[in-house]
Amino acid sequence: MILAAATAAVALAAPHAPALTLKPCTVQQVDARCGTFVVPENRAKPDGRTIGLRVVVVPARRTPALPDAFAFLAGGPGGAATDSVFDAMIAWNAVHERHDMLFVDQRGTGGSNAMTCAPPKTSLTTKVQIRAFVHACVASVPGDVTQYGTRTAMDDLDAVRAALGYKQLDVYGGSYGATAAQVYLKRHPSSVRTLVLDGSTAIDVPFYGRFAVNAEHALADVAKRCAADALCAKAFPRWRTEFHDLVAGWDKHPARTAKNQTTTGTGLAGVVQAMLLDAYTAASIPLVADDAAHGDYGPLNSEIARQQSQDNPTQELMYWSIWCNEPWVGLGATGPWHTDFDGYTTSSVMSHRVPCAFFPKRAEPAADWTSPRSSVPVLVLAGGADPQDPLTNMPRLKQDFPNSRAIVVPHYGHTVGMLNCVRDVVSQFVDRGTVKGLDTFCVGAVLPPGFPLG
Repeated sequence: MILAAATAAVALAAPHAPALTLKPCTVQQVDARCGTFVVPENRAKPDGRTIGLRVVVVPARRTPALPDAFAFLAGGPGGAATDSVFDAMIAWNAVHERHDMLFVDQRGTGGSNAMTCAPPKTSLTTKVQIRAFVHACVASVPGDVTQYGTRTAMDDLDAVRAALGYKQLDVYGGSYGATAAQVYLKRHPSSVRTLVLDGSTAIDVPFYGRFAVNAEHALADVAKRCAADALCAKAFPRWRTEFHDLVAGWDKHPARTAKNQTTTGTGLAGVVQAMLLDAYTAASIPLVADDAAHGDYGPLNSEIARQQSQDNPTQELMYWSIWCNEPWVGLGATGPWHTDFDGYTTSSVMSHRVPCAFFPKRAEPAADWTSPRSSVPVLVLAGGADPQDPLTNMPRLKQDFPNSRAIVVPHYGHTVGMLNCVRDVVSQFVDRGTVKGLDTFCVGAVLPPGFPLG
């Protein structure tokens, strides 16, 4: 095994908290302790249907462990925390020295009553077809899909915390996990010792409202960096203009980019937006755009194939339960935003609005979706070229979190907490429990990848 777990048992449950028995297990080559924690599916009906939550704890190497555990919240929505055990242990190995590492699959994901149904066998082109599919999908799974939202999931997490006897949690959330982390802080403020928000948007800032503009700003960062790079500037002197022209032109006349594939301008913008999420794929955008403008679709087709290979065709009902009901998503967003990503943003919003019209609804009180205000130490991490959740999506950071610090990694994309240098800063923060005195000198030395030229 690459990591040996301490032999000491997890701390005893707090008085009057339901006990959670953990047994030795191995998760992604990591020695750990695993268990299932049973909770009501609907907390308003405590005697009704129950579900099991998959819980994994990697005990601290040094005993006794500190009374606060490091809790990893997965992104998505739809990610299972226990799928990231290996990566988290590598990234925050220093945290593991004195802290237990806690992973709880959010209800509706992984080993916590995942609710899925098979994708449609044919394309759904009418509202009647979409409605029929949504209703059949919801009817095919056991349980109440309206109970799989963020607020209930964060109540689950706190119930697990209490059952394991942890006084507080050091919460890390990336992307949607950062949304969930804010909800946890809002609902259980006394349970949070420290909070790390990596690639975050404030929960009262509609995500889609800034989607197109954020992508445009991230693309401008790539353009500025290419222009300053002699080789990139020489190889692709007009790529930014070419991309703009392709988006406009292909929306009028889609291009046949492969034998059985046509690509619209909206589709091209979607491919580029996804490339911007990662600094390494973002560096290939000038090559992809320039080659496509000259009729060479090879690099574009390779990127489309890569993205399709990462798609999960299964319909995850937890995802839709959150996306269709929670106001932070911002499905009411309308343009124009005057960017090359307007069409893609509008298309993405509509691709959710239509099925969401037929998805079961639940009440989401507006008061529950205002940003928490807390003096808890908060470390905010952001990529300087994040096309989705840049630092500007936390507009009231100091007002809401006066004991906070923001760290921006220039030219990087979405979520940066596992980068070599940044993960050391995270470890310092968790160990010290304060944003004061953090050594962040190395962040300025994190260099973005170079531009491939062909």
